Amino acid sequence: LQPTPLLLVRSPRLKSTLSRHAMLGFGNQYRTTDASAVAIFCSDLEPSKRVDRVYDMERKGGVREDGYMAVLRVAASFLTGEGSTHSPIMNGGSGSSTHFSTFLKQTFVSALSPVQPMPTMEHVESWSYKNAGIMAQMYTLAATAHGLSTCMMEGYDSRRVKEILQIPDRYGVPLMVATGYDYGAPPMSHANCSLDEDSKTWDDDVELHSLDEKPVTPRLEMNEIFFGDTFGEPLNLLVNEADRVKENVV
Repeated sequence: LQPTPLLLVRSPRLKSTLSRHAMLGFGNQYRTTDASAVAIFCSDLEPSKRVDRVYDMERKGGVREDGYMAVLRVAASFLTGEGSTHSPIMNGGSGSSTHFSTFLKQTFVSALSPVQPMPTMEHVESWSYKNAGIMAQMYTLAATAHGLSTCMMEGYDSRRVKEILQIPDRYGVPLMVATGYDYGAPPMSHANCSLDEDSKTWDDDVELHSLDEKPVTPRLEMNEIFFGDTFGEPLNLLVNEADRVKENVV
């Protein structure tokens, strides 16, 4: 369901605003302004709104097995713990309960668990935040591999962060990652990954051949997941750093 949009905040003005008005503690405030960029990881708290589209992408991709496609919608509902159903028992007989359908699913899972393995029922926030944590881990590993330093932060006022960066109510903000180069760090040199024909072994050929033919599951477009300084703003990785400095001076 790809529930983790990411904002890469590089604007000195916005970083300063976040530091002064949303971050908690001197360390987080300092890192927010000092880092070259702050990655804001968001969590979709209404992933069911995307299930039909993901299903259509998977169907057109033709990679998944029929059994997977048959249970995709139901499994998504179970795993995310999202749902709302009218409950005459709860809420005094009126309104709706966002937890009642989850309660029914948990009861169903608990009843079948002694008989066969069943998925763990989680509230949608727990499920979506966990996915954001996995993505943040991959981000920090990739950044480290490219010679960047990172620091995860969770001390901030989420409501203010969402207001400053124009993040819709549909999304939570589980964590941020300050990203940049260490002071005085030597330039990062990347290994040359090209292979000479003479240096490749039989195993290399098999591995490269298998990777080329490995089917790839469909993904949302990059501009739907990765944003610039505010939610929905296109991410321009080729931004001129001098312009960022000018913006800060102005």
